[in-house]
Amino acid sequence: MDWLPAATFGFLAAGGGVFCYVLVANLEPQPEYPELMTDLARLLGLGIALCGLAIGAVFLRAAAGLA
Repeated sequence: MDWLPAATFGFLAAGGGVFCYVLVANLEPQPEYPELMTDLARLLGLGIALCGLAIGAVFLRAAAGLA
């Protein structure tokens, strides 16, 4: 059962990354904001999503090694 905290955090981090990606993927350009602002928000959200997935994968890998 030593692997349970690492696996839980790994799933939460990966889930947060997927959630962030879904939110960013549905961004629509708004007429009151420049197009560049929407693109930068998408890029920033994609970076956060990838980091969440990477951290989740590392913790899940560590949990698999503990099991």
